[in-house]
Amino acid sequence: MAGDREAASPHGNTPLVGPGEVVLEPGEPIWKELVGMVADGRRILLVLHIRPDGDSVGCSLAVARCLRGIGSQAVVVAPDPIPANLRFLDPDQECVPPDRLSGSFDLALFFDCADLERIGDARPLLRGIPRIINIDHHPSNRRYGDVNYVAPRAGACGELALALIDALGCALDARSATALYAALATDTGSFRYENTTAVTLSMAARLRQAGADVALIGREVWESRSLGSLRLIRRAIETLGVDAGGELAWMALTAEDLAEAACGPADTEGLVDYPRSLRGVEVAALFVADSPGEVRVSLRSQGRVDVSALAGAFAGGGHARAAGCTVAGELADVRARVLAAARLALGSTAHSTVEVARTR
Repeated sequence: MAGDREAASPHGNTPLVGPGEVVLEPGEPIWKELVGMVADGRRILLVLHIRPDGDSVGCSLAVARCLRGIGSQAVVVAPDPIPANLRFLDPDQECVPPDRLSGSFDLALFFDCADLERIGDARPLLRGIPRIINIDHHPSNRRYGDVNYVAPRAGACGELALALIDALGCALDARSATALYAALATDTGSFRYENTTAVTLSMAARLRQAGADVALIGREVWESRSLGSLRLIRRAIETLGVDAGGELAWMALTAEDLAEAACGPADTEGLVDYPRSLRGVEVAALFVADSPGEVRVSLRSQGRVDVSALAGAFAGGGHARAAGCTVAGELADVRARVLAAARLALGSTAHSTVEVARTR
C-alpha cells in the first residue's frame, strides 16, 4: 500500500526541510498547501504510532482539539493503548482503538510517525482516505504522505503541531497547551538533550503562559511508577553489560521478565537511559525480546556515533542520538549482532564485557 500511495503522491519522495535549514518556514508553498488541506478537511483522522510516546499523543490530542474548535470532526486512533504515564493527557478517552472506528474520512494526519509500518492495526483505515499529511522530525522519515513536512531540526513534533495550530487560527487553551508541553518535554528529555533549541524553549515558555500544567506533567510522566515497573528496572539493571573499553553499555529483557514484573512493553520506555547514564558510555542499547522471534532494540548516543545509521543497518531509524529497530531472531544472536555493529561504529576492536550481573 505504501508503494501505491507513494507512486500516486506528487510530494511522496521530496524532502521538504532538510538538515541545516530553518525548522519551519510558513511561507513555503508546501506549508501553505498543507494548512489549506487541513483547514478544508471536514472529517479528519489523526493516527498515533504504535507504542505511542508523549510527542505522538500530545500533538494529536492538541491538534484534534483545535480542529473541533474550528468546526471539523477530528478522531484520534491509537493502534496500541496509551501508556499509563500519558493517560492524564486524554481524560475523556478520545484516543480509540482501530476496531471502534466507522465511517469515512477525507484526510489522515500523522505526527511523529516515520514509517507507515509504525501504525500497526490502524493501517487498513487508510484505505479510501484520499489524502495523507505526514508531519515529522525524524531524518529517517519515508515521505509516505501526499504532503510531507519533515523538519529534522525540530526538537519535537510538538513544535510543528503548535505552528499548525497557529496557522489554523485556533485559540490555545490550557488543555492543549499541556498536551503540547508534554510533547516537547518528553522528546527532549525534560529539555536536557541537544535537540533542545532556542525555538523549543521559547515555545515551552509560551505554552506555560497559556496554562500548561508543568507540575502535572512532571508528576505523571516521570514520578508515577507502578511497583511492577520498579521491579522491571531492577531486573534490567541485573543484566547490565559494559563493553568496548567502557564506551558501550547495554541491558536486556525477555517476555518472562515483563510477565514476572506484571509489566507491558510501555514499561520499557526510558530504560535505555540507565546504561546511557554511565560515565564514559558513548552508545547505550536496550534489548527487549517480548515477542516470539524478534527483538526490539533501543539505541542512544552521547554524540560521537549516529545511532540512526546504526539502527538503519537493521531496517530501523530515528535520530542521530536516539533510534531503534526491531530485529528478527533470538535475543542472544540479535544482541551479538547489534553490539558488534556498535563496536564497529565506535571504532573499537575490544570485545570484553567488564560487567554483567546476570547473563541471558
